[in-house]
Amino acid sequence: MSENSEIFTARMRKATRKIHSVSDALVNAKFAISLRDEAVWGGGLFVFYHIFSYLEEVNKRINLENYDKLFVNKILYRKHAFEEDLYHYLGENWSSLPKSMALENYLEHLHNLEHENPQLLMAYVYHLYLGLLSGGQILAKKRQMFGNKNQDTYIDKVTDFSGVDISKIKTEFKNAMNEIAEQMSEEEKQAFIEESNQVFLMNNLIVNSVGGQNRVLYSILYKTSAVVLLIVAAGLAYKMNK
Repeated sequence: MSENSEIFTARMRKATRKIHSVSDALVNAKFAISLRDEAVWGGGLFVFYHIFSYLEEVNKRINLENYDKLFVNKILYRKHAFEEDLYHYLGENWSSLPKSMALENYLEHLHNLEHENPQLLMAYVYHLYLGLLSGGQILAKKRQMFGNKNQDTYIDKVTDFSGVDISKIKTEFKNAMNEIAEQMSEEEKQAFIEESNQVFLMNNLIVNSVGGQNRVLYSILYKTSAVVLLIVAAGLAYKMNK
């Protein structure tokens, strides 16, 4: 199969494989720690809320048929679900929390695309929402299985797609992207792929800006060290009294 006849979503996946793998590893490393500290999870939700919110709000402004076409199911709209989770994890004043420089730069980049080349915003819709339907589900399940049992049993809204077939939505989502790509010129496709790499790069920067991980990591190491010392002490006591 020639490059021109290759399914566009498959072509994008190949072209972004390297940076995508780096992004997955970073997200998994950072947010695995959130299993023990809900403030870290809330911080992650906070940065991505602003991106998802922008992508949903801009749909009302740019009036681009293909952009709207990507939202194949109304359940994809996640802004209000994010807001419910942020209220739960960060409190009623979550919206007044300061944005990191990485987040401000991300939003500025989206703003520039909106006015200069709004079609490229679809790269962010495609990769971020597909990520929520895939990796986001995995993280949510890990939190349910391995999270702090002393915390409440709150169900995260942003990753809750109850009542719908996620695999079906993902298929429809990819099909919509491929249909849109059929209308693009080769230059437009290449620009879209280049912007797709930018999506993962900017995601990495905002994930890196989420605070609190070091504090949680030190806590984990401290507790682990305490357990090791306890085991060593027990072993010495056994030998002395043998």
